[in-house]
This record gives sequence, structure tokens and C-alpha cells, in this order.
Amino acid sequence: MEGSIFHDNLPTYRPPLIFNSSKDAVPERAVLASLINRNLEGSYVLTVPSLSEEDRPPKRPRVNLAKNRSNTKGVLSKRSRGCLSELPTMPLDILYEIFGHLPPADLLSLSRVNKAFRLVLISRRSSFLWNASLNLCGAPHCPEDMSPPAWAHLLFGGTYCYSCGAQRVTKILFSLRRRACKSCLADHLHCTLTVPQEYGDMIRFDTGYTRSTIHPPRSPCIRHWWDEDVKAFRAELDALKRTSCNPDSVLADTETSVSEFLARKKKEVADIQEHVLICLKWERSRDADRNTVLSDVRDKRFEDIKARFLRLGYQEEDVKMVRWHREVRISKPMSDRVWQRVEPLLRPGVNDARHKRLIRDGGVSYRQGRDVVVTQYGNFLKTLRPLPLALTPTAIEFLCENQALADAVASGSTTDGPELRVRISEAISKLEQELETRKLERTTLLRTLLPNTGASEHATDEEALGLATSIYECSDCRLPVSGLHMLAHDCDRAQKPKSLHAQSSERGRETVEALLQLLGLGKETTALELDRRNDRFVCMGCPRASFFQNGVDVLGRCVRDWRSCIAHAIGARKERWHKSNPTWLLVGTAKTAGVSGDEFPSDHAYGCLRCPVRIEPNSGAVRWYRKVGAIKEHVQKEHGTHEPMEGEDFYFNYGSSRPGCRSLLAMDR
Repeated sequence: MEGSIFHDNLPTYRPPLIFNSSKDAVPERAVLASLINRNLEGSYVLTVPSLSEEDRPPKRPRVNLAKNRSNTKGVLSKRSRGCLSELPTMPLDILYEIFGHLPPADLLSLSRVNKAFRLVLISRRSSFLWNASLNLCGAPHCPEDMSPPAWAHLLFGGTYCYSCGAQRVTKILFSLRRRACKSCLADHLHCTLTVPQEYGDMIRFDTGYTRSTIHPPRSPCIRHWWDEDVKAFRAELDALKRTSCNPDSVLADTETSVSEFLARKKKEVADIQEHVLICLKWERSRDADRNTVLSDVRDKRFEDIKARFLRLGYQEEDVKMVRWHREVRISKPMSDRVWQRVEPLLRPGVNDARHKRLIRDGGVSYRQGRDVVVTQYGNFLKTLRPLPLALTPTAIEFLCENQALADAVASGSTTDGPELRVRISEAISKLEQELETRKLERTTLLRTLLPNTGASEHATDEEALGLATSIYECSDCRLPVSGLHMLAHDCDRAQKPKSLHAQSSERGRETVEALLQLLGLGKETTALELDRRNDRFVCMGCPRASFFQNGVDVLGRCVRDWRSCIAHAIGARKERWHKSNPTWLLVGTAKTAGVSGDEFPSDHAYGCLRCPVRIEPNSGAVRWYRKVGAIKEHVQKEHGTHEPMEGEDFYFNYGSSRPGCRSLLAMDR
């Protein structure tokens, strides 16, 4: 049968219905049904209509893809090749003429472009190019123990450590011919030799700079040797001795060959030390020139900022207060786009300077307006709980940060009127919304940083942050604090004001868990409960220190509370003298009964929960009790509580850091 395909066992497959958008669309199943017929033998036949030669579509011409692919392989368009694509094909004398006008950093970049440039620039015949480039920028001449490309790489090849690859290693150790980070300096630099001391003058050494960067500080040793240089010297000396002892060797006298080797090494080290003096002089001159250029850029940036503030109605005295602000000291020119970001950061400082100037010279009208703001804002602070209170600014900061309110008070036209009070109420309402938003964002951030443990799994956000194991560390100032204190932390080193960059402290959490295990408490213990217990601990990993007690020099250890233990454990990780993890010992109250602890007093410390906060009349700031004894005395006298308890009668200001307390205790071990 013409145009038919026979199938004995056609599967019972039902194709899906596919509809077209036209009216006369026919389901695909119907089309197949019209083509499939059953013959007499019971088998299915798919009838395909035959097409004539006229109805068939024309065939496409066959394209030889392999031929086209071979012709276009490796060929780039003119745009892709670039305008300098023909540079490697130029004559060598022309390339030398071009390269002779480039600084060393550009020559290093060219040597890394491809093999052709590398073969030309790294060859010995191109040494004059590197020397001319070094002279062009006034760099020291290449020493005899290094090749010109290697010397240029040391000076201009990049600020990274030659041992571990750490970045931002700006200091060059000219005597050691390398750059090294502080960690590698501590691992590889030694003040003692593994060879006899008389060989110290034959191995290159470093002095001065490394003593302040490696442990121990203030080392009495002046010279420091790199361990790889010592090993290389020892291997070379041993090989020379073995070669001299060989009867087939051309060296006849062992002592003569070794003495010549040592004399040559000693002369090389002496030449290196003389060359180091030239390099240090060049480095100081280069740094001075760079600082001059950067200082000019910073001065121009400040003048531009001052001109912009003067056009806004401020005086020159107001702008001088932000002269040393971090955003002003950046060595980059000021543009309109940068000004949009910088202006909100500088406005509070300029407004504060204008406030001080107007207090001094503004007269009665400005003072009256300022007093109205302080009084109304102080009444608002008295209604807040301790945690939102820690997030609020002072009255003067509130006045200076609110631009419309600051301008209204500075103008003096609405002093002590209903319009000014309405502005203050609007600013306070806006501040309440900002505080609630900031608290919610910070709580969500800190909760996500906590590990999923059984203690905090079913707790609310505030309860989880109040656990003793919720320890954080500020990424900007590296301050370790508990959860609620991190919630109200206002870091003065943050790039953006009122921003929080926190990270969970694994070391701090492990320290708290170890202390809780000593006390027999569970992980659900809160920080407030540990503060109430006021237990004392001793780190047995630290050596004993001597101190005076009752006029006698005794040996003892530092006794800490649990917050001071956290700060000590995190700091011990960075100190090389604390080689092991801290091991804690619980000290009983009988031993610490007569020991007075150093509480680290702060300007922002304790507040009373039974009376409203106290407001300073001049600055509008909250008046805190600096020590726990002062707040307990206040609660006992004013409220009649014989045993005041933290969390019920008084509280610690969450916005203030709480490093804990420590004291010295005489111990026999």
C-alpha cells in the first residue's frame, strides 16, 4: 500500500488534545484517528497521504560546517582584537622604546599578559628596561642579590604576604627581601639561631620594625632571622663541607673553602644592611609625598563641604566642628552624588555646633525654644521602658537630628508657641515609629544569628536574647556583649550611624556553657539570673601575677565575674601567650569576701524601676547611677526596700557596655 506504514502491535497510547487558537482547529487525536485504520488481519495501519513533487517544499542547501568552522577558528573580530592587538608583532627596538617610558608596575602587568611579553621582559637582555623604569620613579637601584624584575615586584608587585598570600601587607622587609603579615612574622621570625651564634653575621636579619609586631613584645633581642634563610644557609654550609671532604673534589682545603664562603656571606649581609638604609630613606620620602597629595585632596574635600553648608545658611564656625569627621577625612573629591549620602551624616554634628554657638550668642529666644524641646522630650523619655529608653537619643541629639525642628528653634520665630509644640509632638511621634522599627529589625537579625538549641527554640525573641548563652560580638568595635545589650548597642565605629553589624560569638557561648556547668545550671539560665548570683571565677590557664596586698608582695590570680570571663576568653584567643583554652575554677564567697572588685564604672550605668528617669536640665540626657552601690542606696532610702534586686527594683542601662568586674586574689596555685 502506497504511503502506508504497518504496525502489528500498536500501543494503546492516547495523545493529549492540543488546540490551536483558530476556530477550525481540530484536536490532534481526531487527526490521528483519521489516519489510523484497521486492516483485515486485525493490525493497525497508519495511512500517510502521498505528496507530489510540486507540493513538496524545496530542500535547503547543505552547508559544510566543518569547512566554515576551520576558517573562523581563532579569528576574532576587529572590535574584539582591540587597538593594541598588533603590539606583540612590532619590532623589538620599537617595543623597547615604548617600554622604556613605563613605570615598574606597568611593566609587571605587561609581563603577565602573555608568554611573548613575558619572554621579552624577563630575559636578561631587558635588564636595562627595568633599571630605567626604576630610575624613572626614583626607586632604589636593584641590589646584587636580586634580579631587576624580582626587585620591581617587591616594591610595586602587590601588597600581599609572600608566605600565606594575606592581603594588605604594606610594610616591606627590605633586609629579608619579602613582605610578611604579622602571623607569618610570628611563625617564621626567631631571635635565636639553630646554627652557632658566630654565624649570625652571615645570615640576613631584620631589626627594629619586627620587634613590635611579633611576640614577645619589647624583646631584648635586636636581630631576628627568617627560619627559611637559616635553613638555606645551614644546608649550603653542610653541602660545602661534604664536598670538601670528598677526595675527588677539586677543593683541596676544607678550611680555606669554608672561610671563603663565610667571608662572602658576611660581605653580602653587610651590603644588604647598607642598601636597607637607602631603601628606608626612599620609603619615607615616598610616604611623605603621598601624604602631601592626600592631604591636599582632603583639604579640597573639606572646603567643598564647607561651601555647601554655607549656602544652606550655616556659619563657618559650625562647619569646623566636623573637620575631622570620618567622611570628611576621606581622600576622595566631593561630588553631588556623594554629597547626598554624606549630608545626613554630617548634619547632626553641624547642628550641634550651631546649637552651642546659639546658646553662647543666640540670646534668650533660642534658650527658651531649647528649654521647651528639652522639657517636652524629657516627659516622653519618662514614659519609656528600659529597653526602648536605651535606643533613644538625648534631647540635644533629638533636636539636632531633626532638621525641621532645629531650623525652627534656630530662627526664634516660634519660640514657646503652639506651633513649636506641634513640631515637637510630630518629631516625637516619628521617633516612636523609628524606635519600634529599629527594635524589630535588630531583634529579627539577632534571633537569626542564634544557633537552634533547645533552650531558645520555643522562646520569644526577647526571651531568647535574654539567655546567658546568647553572646554576640560587634563586627565594627569587636565588643562582646549579651543579647539585650547588643540589641541596644550603638557603635561609634560603624560606617553608618545607628547601624548594627553583629555576629554570634561561638567562643563566648562555649565559655558561658562551661561556667553554667560549674554552677550546675542549665542552658535556659538567663543573663539576669547570673548577674544576681554574682559568682566569681578564676582562669587557671593564665600565669600567676605579683601584686601588693597589705604592704606585702604576693602571688595571685585575677578573679572575674561571668561577663569578664567572656571578654577574657575571647581576648585570649588573639593572644599567643594564652596557648590553651581557658580552664575555669569557681571561687567560693569565703575566699572573695574581703576582696574589693573593680567594677569598671561607666557614665551610663544603673537606673531605678520604681521612679521615672532623671533628666539633665542643660543637655537633656538621662542621669544614671554610676555604681550598683549608689542605686541600691537610692532604692533603700527612697522606696524602703531593704534588699534591692536587679530586674525588680533597678536595672542596668542596656545601651551601655557591661564588661563586668574583676579583682586580684592571692592564691597558692
